[in-house]
Amino acid sequence: MRLAIIFAIVMISQQPVAVVTVIDSLGSYPLANADVIDLSTGRHRFTDEHGQTRITWPSQGQLRLRIRQVGYQPLQRTFPANTSPSAITIAMSRVAYVISPVKATSHCATTADSASLSLSVAVLDQLKQGAEKYEQFRRAYPFEATIERRTAAVPSSGKVRRVVVAKEKFRSERWEEPYRPGDIIHYDHGDFTVPILFLSTLADSVFWEHHCFLARGIESYGGSRAVRLEFSPISEVDGPDYEGAALLDSATSQLLRVDFHLAKLRRRDAPKRMEGYITFMTPTPFVMVPDSTMAIWWVRDVDRGDWGKPDFAQSLHLEELKYRKETPPAVEKATR
Repeated sequence: MRLAIIFAIVMISQQPVAVVTVIDSLGSYPLANADVIDLSTGRHRFTDEHGQTRITWPSQGQLRLRIRQVGYQPLQRTFPANTSPSAITIAMSRVAYVISPVKATSHCATTADSASLSLSVAVLDQLKQGAEKYEQFRRAYPFEATIERRTAAVPSSGKVRRVVVAKEKFRSERWEEPYRPGDIIHYDHGDFTVPILFLSTLADSVFWEHHCFLARGIESYGGSRAVRLEFSPISEVDGPDYEGAALLDSATSQLLRVDFHLAKLRRRDAPKRMEGYITFMTPTPFVMVPDSTMAIWWVRDVDRGDWGKPDFAQSLHLEELKYRKETPPAVEKATR
């Protein structure tokens, strides 16, 4: 048995390996953290800081690769059997958002919707890529996150007198809770918790199936041009769920901010109102991670719609990511 195992390892090591390099089609610079998928095995690989990864050629048949990167058009390439070059270079072209007056016809559309269906599809695909890349990132580079949580009760005067500060640590695989359509408020002996709208939720196919998405066009955010993609629960969702908008940089398609609030709250639900936002950081090229989150909520009933100041406010800030195994490629100081 031992000889057979050693022999198998030797045979595997003799299989030809191709170095795949992913670059920008215009600048010819390498693209780190590009997702290279071997369609024969379904295996995902991230490119390194040189835009490279290694793929073992199949013993039989073709080598079929699919390459994805945030802000770029996805590509699929097939290399015939018995051609096995030692180096493969794949150039990717950036996504260009074009607003055209195409009327949406899905069950999510309303007569008031005049935004482009084609733009919505393009932006939605980039949002999904960004969210899925975050999921792949935390599997490839597991980490421990240190979070500072600050919570305060807001008196009617609006002058906060006491802020409760806590430090919390989360492992990447247990940082976020699963999404439950129309059932995102958790109750426990009279208390309630509402999970923050994390990137993993945006990558969840169940979330996609239970929300409508509509691109409203280009707007300015923090000195950048951003595409606004609004989302709201479909009519079949009959309980509390997320509604809001994601802002993506129109040049890079990277996620800048997500605004959210609770929709479809019932009178018996608590809180009575909640809203907030999330901003993002880039710990490694093309990967966005939640940086700061702010949420405010009301627990009192309001009869005439004058909500006034919230009852509570809370902020979450990412202080540190400590990698438990490998360290991902660093972000260059001068961004291209």
